[in-house]
Amino acid sequence: MRSNNKRVTKDLGDLLSSADVLPYRAGYDSDDRMEIENRLRSGKLRGIVSTSALELGIDIPHLCVGFNIGVPATRKSYRQRLGRVGRSGPGAFIIIASRHAFCGFGTSFQEYHQMSVEPSYLYLDNRFMQFAHGRCLSMELESIGAPSSTPNSAVWPRGFREMHEAAKPGGRRLPEYDAIAALGGDTPHYGYPMRNVGEINFEIKLHSSTSSIGDVNQLQALRECYPGATYLHLSSAYEVKAWHTNSFESFIRVKKTTPERSTKPRIKTWIHAGVAPVDLHENRLMKGEVGFLAECQMQITERVEGYQDLRTGRFYAYSELQQRDPNLRARSRNFRTSGVVLCLRENWFAEASVRRAFADKLREIFLREYSISPRDIGAAGTNISVGGVDGGRQRGACIAIFDETYGSLRLTERLYLNFNHVVERLCVAVRSGTPDTNEKLEEILPKLQQAIMSFSEDSVMPKESEDVPLGHEQVFTQGSLVWFQESGQMGTDVRIIQPTIMNGMLMYQIELITRGGRTGVKRWVAASSVQPSAMSDQWEYAWWNRETETYEDPLGSETDLSRLDSKIE
Repeated sequence: MRSNNKRVTKDLGDLLSSADVLPYRAGYDSDDRMEIENRLRSGKLRGIVSTSALELGIDIPHLCVGFNIGVPATRKSYRQRLGRVGRSGPGAFIIIASRHAFCGFGTSFQEYHQMSVEPSYLYLDNRFMQFAHGRCLSMELESIGAPSSTPNSAVWPRGFREMHEAAKPGGRRLPEYDAIAALGGDTPHYGYPMRNVGEINFEIKLHSSTSSIGDVNQLQALRECYPGATYLHLSSAYEVKAWHTNSFESFIRVKKTTPERSTKPRIKTWIHAGVAPVDLHENRLMKGEVGFLAECQMQITERVEGYQDLRTGRFYAYSELQQRDPNLRARSRNFRTSGVVLCLRENWFAEASVRRAFADKLREIFLREYSISPRDIGAAGTNISVGGVDGGRQRGACIAIFDETYGSLRLTERLYLNFNHVVERLCVAVRSGTPDTNEKLEEILPKLQQAIMSFSEDSVMPKESEDVPLGHEQVFTQGSLVWFQESGQMGTDVRIIQPTIMNGMLMYQIELITRGGRTGVKRWVAASSVQPSAMSDQWEYAWWNRETETYEDPLGSETDLSRLDSKIE
């Protein structure tokens, strides 16, 4: 459940009573959901605080007042929520937000209200979703004794027949679908979540029993159920004690705690993107002398590194907490997707805080302009590495807006196609002077628009710079447990022994891992074939000197490595 809903539920519960106001979200156990819905219909509840889960499919005539915290995420949601109240008589729908809420998106409430709802996008060509549906179809055909071939009685999305053949038992599938096949197991209808197909789905279990109180996907878990977090369920507070993740089941243990306890995660994001032809979508690259704009493939790693106690303001780092409790350690999410990356080799774009502010505000405007759910799009202004056509990599003055969905729905395609329009909306929003606007944004936006206007598809690609800091690589630390996969072969867990440079290429010496532990089998592999493991968080990044082949912090031992992106050569 989102943090705003948690706080509102608690405050209303204090004013009325915990029995009069209850929260609601999609991940609740089916019995809990049914009980809440029945009590709402019968009038036994005076109020309910919900995510978008109740904006569709309910018809309760006696609902007369609706409050929305903030501007609804999409115009569809706005219309749907508006229609939940006053169905049998007069009603009121109230948006609770600052007076700058709409002008902060470069629009007005009247314009927002009068705009038509956005069209629906099904993204039927998403290959990961097609694989999951192919698994389900194969099982259904088998259960009714039908031929295993793809039926001709339906019009299938482009590419689905081939994907269904690969998803069938004994089918020839590519290694990138191995993880999804494992998640579905022998019961794909139950194993695959409705959203973010291909990712781990966690049950939430009470510390003292095996009973489940709900479930969350990996994206939600990283933001709501990280180790040590306070998780609210049906107005009760629970402390997250441990994550259990293996090949057979994944669940999160929680234990009841005091309702006053409240936490907030600190999440760090790393992005590896590419602008080589193989990485680009439909060759979408605009470039100029000072930078480029591209829609391309990306590898994203999101890692929660600790949490803040909102009562005291104190930050707890997992690197310290796990020394007394091994369950309190960093957790991560690693996935491949697509997005839009903007790189500018300009001094006025070099400050990390300005890039982060620009990326966050650009994402915000983009979401509102095209009515996209906030949970589907992420943004970053630091820790971005972009591979070029010559194999070199560029770091530093970049921002990225990316799809949060595993495998990508290409929602950010519209940002690339309408980038100037979104930036113009951003300029209007910044000029409105909303309190949360970074004061330097207004100063850099005209320069940014001028730089983008100079981009074209025929310009000379700017020369790739060395990694920042000069002469260093960001590599896995010794002992990191990572995922190794060669082209056309099954992947496996390996342990990093050491990096080196061979024939100008970054390589790792790795040790193969089996269920019983280390095998002692060692070999050298290309760094491009190694990535963070989705099933383990026992890895770390660090800087490595290419010349001395030693790990070191170029800016000093007390320097936060995330600050390295604030400089450009």
